[in-house]
Amino acid sequence: MLFLKKWIVMMLLVILSFTQSFQIVHAAKDEWNQLADLPTARVGAVANAVDGKIYVIGGFNASNETLEYDPSVDKWTKKKDIPTGRGGAASVVVGSKIYVLAGKHTDVTYNKFEVYDTKKDEWETLPDIPFVSKSKGSYNVQSGVIGNKIYVLGGKEFFSYDLSSQTWKEEAPLNVKNKGAIGLVLDDKFYIFGKNDKGEVFEYNASKEVWSVKKKGFVKGYLSGVTYKNNMVFPAAATRDLFVYDSENEGLVNIAVPYHNMRIGASTVVIDDTLYVIGGRDYNLNYTETADKNYKSVISLSLKDLKFPNDTETPGDKDPEPTTPPKDDATDEDGDALLIITMVNGLQKEYDLSMKEVNAFLSWYKKRDAGEGPGFYEIDEHDNNKGPFESKKDYVVFKNILMFEVNKYKK
Repeated sequence: MLFLKKWIVMMLLVILSFTQSFQIVHAAKDEWNQLADLPTARVGAVANAVDGKIYVIGGFNASNETLEYDPSVDKWTKKKDIPTGRGGAASVVVGSKIYVLAGKHTDVTYNKFEVYDTKKDEWETLPDIPFVSKSKGSYNVQSGVIGNKIYVLGGKEFFSYDLSSQTWKEEAPLNVKNKGAIGLVLDDKFYIFGKNDKGEVFEYNASKEVWSVKKKGFVKGYLSGVTYKNNMVFPAAATRDLFVYDSENEGLVNIAVPYHNMRIGASTVVIDDTLYVIGGRDYNLNYTETADKNYKSVISLSLKDLKFPNDTETPGDKDPEPTTPPKDDATDEDGDALLIITMVNGLQKEYDLSMKEVNAFLSWYKKRDAGEGPGFYEIDEHDNNKGPFESKKDYVVFKNILMFEVNKYKK
């Protein structure tokens, strides 16, 4: 009898232990995860995602370092140093390359323009940004990619760099003052969020080449931001919220998240519905270019189950769209077109397609650019099929596309 009681108690303890383990795992989905620390604390670094890995470049305290983080193994690896070490720079990604612009080191400010090839672990120096005013400082230059151009704002001066011709062009200036600002691109528009008393947000429409002013942005600066599911998201600006800027309604939306320390001068990246916040320092009004030793810290949070204002679809509401158009002749889209795709390595591919097929490609590209859908697209070569094949298809990888053009015609 005593043995039976002991056996029952032991079984209850085992069941309880399994229950507790399950509860811990379940709770962890809604918590910030502490990841492997940066080798060196830093503030004002640039961070970008390429091929599922995070690249952190420069920053104050470690201005020359280039680091690669692999989320699959939670490990940092040192890469080739950037030629011009700096913090408070701007950066953009095109294909597998990261372009780093401007920034500051000690008391020296730069108009330097350098590009890192993540495939080759090599740096290349490009023509300087042609700012007339040389003293831009840290966080006073913002950049974004629209089409085949990199747009760069420094104070009131605004330029674009054509990736095809590799030339700079002066664009319409922005005649306002921003401090500690960041730039984000959404729906082919370039947004500037900076520290100003009116909380104004500045929007550049690349197709119309004009600036406009939007309301109810931030009055605080030196924040980090990222685009996710057609939203501009600003983490670490509050202890229990993510801020999302709604450009249509011109205002900030709060999304509740678990408690985390506010950070200033941090770097932010999203990969596969996971948000990463890297480095920085405690938020305060007296921003300095020094990283607290505690902020080697890297944290992550799953965004998958959070409700964002411009994410109107609920998972499971509808089947995913196919990556190729239906194989039927019925279409309301008249005509045909020559689709010309230029790859990041300079290779050009031409496809003679129906407008229905072209529009399907454009739909895939837009969704993939917003972080949704497959990373490649299947194109039927039709009459270009040469050889003893029943069919021939090309698989175009999104990250390898530099630019494309559509030349419509009627047969």
